[in-house]
Amino acid sequence: MVRVLTVIDRLSSALAVVAGVLLLILIGDMMYEVVSRRVFSAPTLWAYDVAYMANGIGFLFAAGYALRKNAHIRIDFLSTRFSRRYQDWINVAAYVLLILPALIFFVIGAYDEWLEAYLTDELDPASPWKPLLWPLFAGLLIGFAGLLLQALAECIRHVRSALGLGPSPLEQAGDSLSDADHG
Repeated sequence: MVRVLTVIDRLSSALAVVAGVLLLILIGDMMYEVVSRRVFSAPTLWAYDVAYMANGIGFLFAAGYALRKNAHIRIDFLSTRFSRRYQDWINVAAYVLLILPALIFFVIGAYDEWLEAYLTDELDPASPWKPLLWPLFAGLLIGFAGLLLQALAECIRHVRSALGLGPSPLEQAGDSLSDADHG
């Protein structure tokens, strides 16, 4: 089981690296557009589309990594008063009742959107550039699937912690990026 969790963590880390590359693409895209528009009076047709696609996919690719690092916003002003074991069970309930079902719904929706866009060669109707939409939906599908896997891994970690079989994911919030990636 621990090996499977490690593989999921590594997948989240790899997707986070891709998110970093997409961020660099986003920065380069915006810089090119600004210079092209302001200096040469030649705005691009494609810069906005590249920006929203890179931003959306990058955000989702980094979401699983953020979940692993306990970096998402939590509303835990009440649960922190409970024992660690009880906090773990509260988190298990939240994962099972809310997070995992929602992510399954998003994965199914992203798959349906990707498949339809791929089979029909759907173009972005709001864009003068008219890019194909299936690559965007494929990225969203991969991002949601990665986040679903990481959420499942975190749920398993909470169960293991509540049963006394491992550390709680809540205790790992202070880990450095390099230390947490190797353990």
